[in-house]
Order: sequence, then structure tokens, then C-alpha cells
Amino acid sequence: MSKGSDITKKQHYIPQVYLRGFSPEYKRNNGDLPLSRYTIFCHDLSVKDQIKKAIPVKSICYSENLYEVTDCEGKIVLGNRLERFFSVLEKMFGNYRHELERKAFIEDNYRTKCFLTSEEKVFWVAYIIIQILRLPQILDLAERTSLEILGKQININQAQNIAKRFCLPFFEEMKEDSQETAVFNALFDLMKNMSFAVGVDKRARIITSDKPVHIYSKEYPCEEYERIIFPITSEICLFMFGGEDKKRYPKNSLFPIGDDGREEILKSMADSSFGKIYSNHLLDKKEKKFVEEVLIEKEAKTCPTLTL
Repeated sequence: MSKGSDITKKQHYIPQVYLRGFSPEYKRNNGDLPLSRYTIFCHDLSVKDQIKKAIPVKSICYSENLYEVTDCEGKIVLGNRLERFFSVLEKMFGNYRHELERKAFIEDNYRTKCFLTSEEKVFWVAYIIIQILRLPQILDLAERTSLEILGKQININQAQNIAKRFCLPFFEEMKEDSQETAVFNALFDLMKNMSFAVGVDKRARIITSDKPVHIYSKEYPCEEYERIIFPITSEICLFMFGGEDKKRYPKNSLFPIGDDGREEILKSMADSSFGKIYSNHLLDKKEKKFVEEVLIEKEAKTCPTLTL
């Protein structure tokens, strides 16, 4: 974010600090490299051939003035208000990521039955929810819903403000029972009783996407999601389990990710993405095959499953 009163024009809906963890330049516990130097491999699922060269992290996953509030005529009235909030959140993300990296690579922790602290679990759930709600596709959906409900009573600028107000109610102190926090709380209620597990890939081949939170449930609506997959870096992935899955896997554990886990993450990211997946490497033949399988399956679906 820019300093002073200048408004940040290019506003990233997938934070650069997050994408940095999937960069070939990223190294644990080393933040000396300027953010502008980090690159990433982008794989466009709509085209057969991938770009063979890594591109700057700063050049992807942004939209101009995405989080700005405007008046009826479209003039910005609360410059950088949400950007300042996101800046604080992303600094927290860096700190919590560092804490995970500090203890996730100690093999003795594979035996622990309480890997994440209560504070860490609260942070990661909140971060996942905000990451979902800040996506432009979700804001667009909220905008369209506002226009459908209120019709000619509001214009597009007002509808966009309403979408930001209810999806991202961080303009002032949040009150638990307010209308503005209803969307946040609705997602939180579906996650609050899920169990946690953190996977470690020593090969550092975990990928992410332009929708980095994969949520799965056999049925919608539901009382609890069955599985959430959230890659944190190319080496670390957060899993959350609910329903029957909660009974199958150890709670609050640390475990090594093998080939099957790596495949599940890749397929999940490809399946839930809006069209782009990101990695610190060019995909090999096996990874390309997995992506192709996902795309074929998606095309074959006549009634696609709702995903967030």
C-alpha cells in the first residue's frame, strides 16, 4: 500500500505477501528480498501451454480501486480505508506464517496432539473467511444481490458500497450481532467446530490458485463443511475437517505430505480456481495430467456443485 494519503490504485485480492510463499525466490525465515523481486509461475487453465517464465508477484491478482467506497457519482470518499485494514491483516499473516514455519519442520512435532494453539486456530479461521469475502467474484455476487433486492432504489455505486459493507465490515469496530457481521458469522458458524491439521511437503511443490481456499461439502446448505484446504506456502498446507472427515483424521495434528496429499491439494486448487493456479515451479507431466483430469471432470458435470 502507498504511503500518506495517496490511494493505492492496484489493490490485490490475493495478497502479495501470501503469493510470495509460492515463489521460487521464497526461503523460510528470510525476508530480506524486496517484495518487488518475487516471481511466480502462473498456469492459465484456459490455455494448453503454460508460460515458461515466472512473472512478478505484483503483476497478478489485483483490480483497480477494488476496495474503495464511493459517493453516488463514483467519487472515492474513504480512500484506502480497507487497504489499511488489509495491510494490518497481511502483516499478521506474515507473523503467523513464520510461527508455523518455526515449528512445522521439527519432526518431533508429528507426535504432538495439540500442534496449533487456540490463538492460531482463531486467526486462521478468520483469515480464511476474510480471504473468501475479499474476492472480486464474491463482491460482484453481493453487488448483484443488492441490485436484485433494492432495484431502482439504488445505483451501481451504492450497490458496490453495500457489498463492501456486508462482506468486509471493517470500517469500524465490529459488533457481533450487527447486520454488517452477518455474512462473516454465517461462514464462521460452518467452520467453528471443524478440526485442524497442518501438512508439510518437504519437496515444496504445493500449489495455490486465484481462489486459494477450497471448501468441500457433499450437500449445500449444510451445518458444517466437510473439508477445507488452504495452502499457506509451497511447503505448508492447512486442512480443516468436519462431519465424517472429522472422525477419520487426528485432531490438531502435524503430518508429512506425500504424493497422495500433494495430488489432493493440486486437484482441489485446480477444481476451485477461477482459472489460474500458481506455483514455484513449472508443472511436470504428472501434475499436468492431474489438472487435465480435473478440467475434464468439471466439463462433464451437468449440475456443478456449489463451491465458495
